[in-house]
Order: sequence, then structure tokens, then C-alpha cells
Amino acid sequence: MRKAAPGAPIFEAATLDDLRRVSALALAEKPDVIAIAGGDGTVTHVLTALDAAAAGADLPALALLGGGAFDSLSALGGPGAAEDKLRRLAIELRSGSTLVTHERDALRVDGQLGFRVGVGLPVRFVEELHARRGRGQWANATLLLRALASSVVRGPFARKLYEPLDATVSVDGEEWPPVPLFGIVCASVAEAGLGARPFRRATEQPGFFHVLGLTAGPLAFALELPRLMLGAPARRDRLLDGIAEVVELQASQPIPFLLDGELRRAGTSLRIGLGPRVHLVRA
Repeated sequence: MRKAAPGAPIFEAATLDDLRRVSALALAEKPDVIAIAGGDGTVTHVLTALDAAAAGADLPALALLGGGAFDSLSALGGPGAAEDKLRRLAIELRSGSTLVTHERDALRVDGQLGFRVGVGLPVRFVEELHARRGRGQWANATLLLRALASSVVRGPFARKLYEPLDATVSVDGEEWPPVPLFGIVCASVAEAGLGARPFRRATEQPGFFHVLGLTAGPLAFALELPRLMLGAPARRDRLLDGIAEVVELQASQPIPFLLDGELRRAGTSLRIGLGPRVHLVRA
């Protein structure tokens, strides 16, 4: 990293306390861009710490370099390895070139910021991935293929993933109909890794995010998934599909959820709303 961006201040954090401290130091430099080196979970932690340190002020532009175990957000920062992106970014800044940026709304959930939140099926999928010590996008793809194969034959793995979600869901104050619900995903970015863009409505309107409710069983969802991953409209009999400002869940038990690759647990209620609108640099 130091070779890729000579002279640029580099801050390292090993703990959350470190991260809060270096976030304040980084903002004190009044930089044009803060580059984040790490996986999806690192992006969540850094974005949350920067927002707290900024205390309501606008954040500098952010460059998502990747370099972690799960890098599905790194495509938002451009192609290539983390060092290559940082090198291109440093050259552009030194030359005075106009940076290519795009705006995205961050999501705020349970005090944390991120870009994608999952409940139900997404949580169980990642739990299985962790149990198998899978790492990276190809591990995701391998497990996804196994899930699809099990869904086609209604196997035990699919039945495990498709446990019904015991919660009521309201979107912008309107409760969803009482249909079987296996999972929810909210996203403010279209990308999901491996070139897939299932959240086609994530950037449809500033100040809103895409919300998908999975109502199809294993076989029906297996048939729908290829269309979804290519960004095609979802079938209404298989998915609840819309855009929202606020999604709220109420359950009788604590609610596990997935925030940009990291598993977390809320209380019996979970509110997914909007955080700051951030400028992302594509190097």
C-alpha cells in the first residue's frame, strides 16, 4: 500500500477502539478521498466509525479497495486488486484528474452502517458457509450451487435453509400480507459479487433502497434465481419486490441479521433505514 500511494497517510486499526481513533485522525487530515482496504465487513466498520467521527458532517469520497475474505462490495471501487486500485487512484489525484464518483445511500441498522442487510435465508446461508470455513466469492458460488441442487430435489439442505421467518414486516408503515416468508434482503447497491446485480432497483430513486421478500419455496426460488441474479424483474408470485425508506421487523425472539457479510443479532425488533449518502470513487 505504501508503494502504491507514496506519501499518503496510512492508518491501521486492529480493534474497534483503534478504528474510532484513526477515523478521527483520518478526517482531521481533510482528505479528498479515504480509501478502505479490506472486505465487506471492514467497509461496514469503517463507514460506521467515520460517520460517528464526522458527527453529522459530510464524509469525504470513499474508495472501496477490497482485499478481505468477502469482497462483493469491492467492484464499486473498480476492477483489479486493492494495490492496483490504490495506485490508479494516487496517480489520478497527483495529476489533478477529475475523479469518477457515484453516489449511494448507506443503510442504518442497529446502530451500524452498510449497504446490504439480510434476514432469514441469507443468514442461514452464511452460517452454513462459516461452518464449512468457506472464504471468498467462489466459496459462496459453490455453496449456492449446492443449495440450488438441493432445492430442485427438495433435499434436507434446502429445507434447512428455507425455515419460515417468524416475524411481521412493515415497509414504510404498511404491513406486508401474512404469506409464508423465508427471507428478506434490503440493498442500496445493485451488486452482489461475481458480476451479479440482483438488486436492480437499489439505485432507482435517491433516498430509497431495494427490498425483496422471498415468498417462494425451494424449487420455485431455484427457478427464479437466475433471472434475479441477471437483474431481471422478479415474478410477483415468488418475491415481494419494492423500494422503501424504512423496513421494520417484529418477532418474538432476537433477530439474527446479516450486514455486508457479517452476522449480527438484534433484539425482538429490527429497523432498517437510511444512513448518509456517500460518494464512492471508481479508480
